[in-house]
Formats: sequence, C-alpha cells, structure tokens
Amino acid sequence: MEIQKYLDQVANLVDNDHPWNEDGSKKYISKFDGSFITLEGMEDDVKFLADLEITDELTHGVGFSPLHNKWFGWSHRACYGFTIGSKCEKGDCHYMPANIEEALDKETSFWDDEYNAETTAKVIDANTIEVSWKYNDEVPNESLRGKISSITRRYDNFGRGEWVAETMEDAKQMAIDFNEGVS
Repeated sequence: MEIQKYLDQVANLVDNDHPWNEDGSKKYISKFDGSFITLEGMEDDVKFLADLEITDELTHGVGFSPLHNKWFGWSHRACYGFTIGSKCEKGDCHYMPANIEEALDKETSFWDDEYNAETTAKVIDANTIEVSWKYNDEVPNESLRGKISSITRRYDNFGRGEWVAETMEDAKQMAIDFNEGVS
C-alpha cells in the first residue's frame, strides 16, 4: 500500500507540541487510540507498516493486518507477526517469564555471554532480580576488562512462560509482548 494512502487511513496529522519541535512540523497519531506513529517528513519510516497493511487497532508498536491475518509487534529494532499456532519459547523476544524463577533464568542467560568470566544472579524479592557479571580479558573494550557490572530488574507483571497462541487474542498478546521485548 502506498505510504500516504496508508497514513490517511490509519492516522491523523496533528500539531506537534513537543518542546524540541522548533520547526513547527506535525506528527501522525493513530486514529485508533491517539498514540504516536511518526513525524511529518519521516513517513518513509513506516513503509513496513504500509507494506504489511497493518490497518486495524494500530497503536504505537502493535497492530493487526487483515491481509496477513496476523497481529504484529514492532519497534525500531524488529517487527514480527503472530497468529493462531504461533509459539513462544525461552529465548524468543516475546518470551515473558511466568514467575520469578523463570525470570532469574532469563536474566542469567541474557547476561552470561562470551565476554563474561562470571555471571551471578539472585532474587531480591518476589519481583526483583539482581544480576552481576565480571568482564573477561576477551571483551573488545579494554577498559571493561576485569570490571564488575550489575543490573537490577523488577518484574511488575509476569507472562505465560512458554506457550502457544490458541486464539487471536493470544496472538495479540504475543505481539504486545514482542513490542515490549524489542523496545
């Protein structure tokens, strides 16, 4: 679908009141929920949405394509479609741990890579994990070698863990989770 035709169908062009908007350009917002789609002059950035014809229930990062009968989730990093039968497995961008133990495994796996000599993780409380790692001598950034870093991650909502979409509402949830996972 042609980009401008697509934007006319799914978005409204409105004033952009952002404080950094010095040139007075406008922004496109979703007709569905008023969420941000793109800026005036940057229409080509949503060409992939027009090509996939994501026209229904379009929000900032999630929408449905009747053409493909799929719910899509996206960010500036990735885009993926989900339908009945779509799977969610550990390691997928849309994988959301079902409990604190699965979250601990997810965070440890994420941070334990070829540049870490040691990775440790611990549960702080029912929703919070702290992961620490020590960079080894192979990390390209020499100033990091031997340094210890850590991150504390709070899970306010747990997901379903590994599962299969049985309904289109399930597929929509996978698209929402994907959007969160790649944002």
